Amino acid sequence: MTGQVETRRNLLVLNGEVFQCEHVGSTALELGEAQVSFCGIEDIAFSIETGHTCVYETGGGRDLAEFDLIQVAAYPRPTATLLSSISAYLEHRQRPPITAAAISAPTKLYQLMVLAQNALPVPATLHLSRRSLNRSFPQLADQLGLPFILKAMNARGGRLNFLIESELDFLRYTTDPDHVRTAFLAQQFIRNNGTFRVLVFGGDVPIVMHRCGTAASHVTNTEQGGHATLFDVETFETDVLDMAVRAAELMGCEIAGVNLVQDRDTRQWHLLEVSANPAIGTGAFVEQKTRAYSAYLRSKLSAKTSAAHL
Repeated sequence: MTGQVETRRNLLVLNGEVFQCEHVGSTALELGEAQVSFCGIEDIAFSIETGHTCVYETGGGRDLAEFDLIQVAAYPRPTATLLSSISAYLEHRQRPPITAAAISAPTKLYQLMVLAQNALPVPATLHLSRRSLNRSFPQLADQLGLPFILKAMNARGGRLNFLIESELDFLRYTTDPDHVRTAFLAQQFIRNNGTFRVLVFGGDVPIVMHRCGTAASHVTNTEQGGHATLFDVETFETDVLDMAVRAAELMGCEIAGVNLVQDRDTRQWHLLEVSANPAIGTGAFVEQKTRAYSAYLRSKLSAKTSAAHL
């Protein structure tokens, strides 16, 4: 139509190096007037704070939400690990979903992304590629403060969770040959008097446990030597229990173990993790957890029986 100006579309091809020509700015793809950019999965970074998240490509600092389309051309590691987090970010920014063969299972990064986007309190968290990680200590210390936490994105039970107090600590773990393939999250350290595990069964909270670590470690998981005590659910802070239930709902979990920590100075609560496979038949207080789980299953069976007779 006369006088109508066509908007130039922006395309990001992720892991599309094979399509790039030798001279800068040229591509083997035939896309008309579209502006095409390329970056590898190792050039994607994540920044998460309560109520604010950002996913950007580190080469030019461009927010992924600025692109009209993101196409995944190949799947080298850790592409599959990060896809769910990228997809959640683009959906939150109301951008077209990433074009990919599959979306990966949720990770700690994905959980924090969704919780933060829904204004639930989480510790400030950064994820950088393994290629960038070793030289990132000044940036992480500046943004997160010291000490901060370095933990594996997919580890469970308190494993691969380190307290970083100096650059020497940081390099000890990031350059360890046993960790060269580990995807790490760097996270604000919340000074606390222990963590809380809230069990959520079908929107109800039957169990709240408090876990304290040993004097030699910041990790409170009972698998790592932590000590657990039971709290009375009836007298626990209602707002905190509601927060745990909401976190489980956002993760789509009917059964969940929600980990929270309270800043001992500000008294602010922070969500750390939502486990879709909480220890019920193992760990601390097996009898109480099993009894609560049995009651939940009975209520589910009763509800199905009642529905069948309607």
